[in-house]
Amino acid sequence: MASILKRGDSYSVRFKYKDHSGRICEGWESFKTKKEAQDRKISVEKELLDGTFLIPDAMTVEEMLYKWLPIQSSKHKWAPKTYQSNLALIQNLIIPYIGEMQMQKLRPYHIEALYDTLSKTPCGQYVGGKRRDLSPKQQKRTLSGTTLHEVHQLLHNSFLLAVEWGILIKSPVPVEAPKKTTQERSIWEVEEMRAALDSMEDPILHLAVHLTLVGALREGEVAGLTPEDIDFDAANSMGTFTVNRSMQRVQKDTLAQVDKGCILRIFPDKLEGSKTSLILKDTKTEASCRTIFMTAALREELKQWLERL
Repeated sequence: MASILKRGDSYSVRFKYKDHSGRICEGWESFKTKKEAQDRKISVEKELLDGTFLIPDAMTVEEMLYKWLPIQSSKHKWAPKTYQSNLALIQNLIIPYIGEMQMQKLRPYHIEALYDTLSKTPCGQYVGGKRRDLSPKQQKRTLSGTTLHEVHQLLHNSFLLAVEWGILIKSPVPVEAPKKTTQERSIWEVEEMRAALDSMEDPILHLAVHLTLVGALREGEVAGLTPEDIDFDAANSMGTFTVNRSMQRVQKDTLAQVDKGCILRIFPDKLEGSKTSLILKDTKTEASCRTIFMTAALREELKQWLERL
């Protein structure tokens, strides 16, 4: 049960509750009028009875997110790049704006205000949590709707866990997420591809770009290919190559936080004091692991390279 005490010109509601560890604690809430105190007395008694009472917790958004990040990474076995991406969202797009706010004082309008602020924020305003001075040209390029959508998804997932932990009764993250930005990509015609390849005198660059154009590969996927991925006899001797690994450069701090099951090799550092490491990792998703048919020109170029090797 709760009681009301008059303290000077204000009224205090006094009640007892159990904290997260089961210890009995005493709560005090002050109000300017007796009517406000009486209303709160009724509501807090109801909350204590039906189990909806929010245990007072001064945890900030920053503290919550840094607790959530390693738990999610371990639970879902994030790849290093996934961990780095989420860490960057937290450090650069959330903590600078609402990091010091207490979780229990957050309301949906605070999150909506964050989205509005981010929609006007230049890309790269914060890097590693530190604010940068941008040129007038850099300040004109603002964050995309897709980036805002990623921030929304991260807050949605982390605050749901805060509800499970008993820090929040209900998540303050709005139901509607910012709309993703859709941008149609231009695709080169065959003539443009040939012109680009003809302009390249470096044989290594020529092969890398040729593989990229034929297979629509990412840089890391090209660098991760090995002779074992190539089959000249497949597809009626047309030839195929398989993409199932990727080369990535990641922060060394990240490697200590993620599951290393997908990492095939960590290459030795060539630069003393470097904060990053070059790794070779398995491709995790079926969509990324694929077999691609060669063109006749690529087939001949790969054969010549393998003969040199």
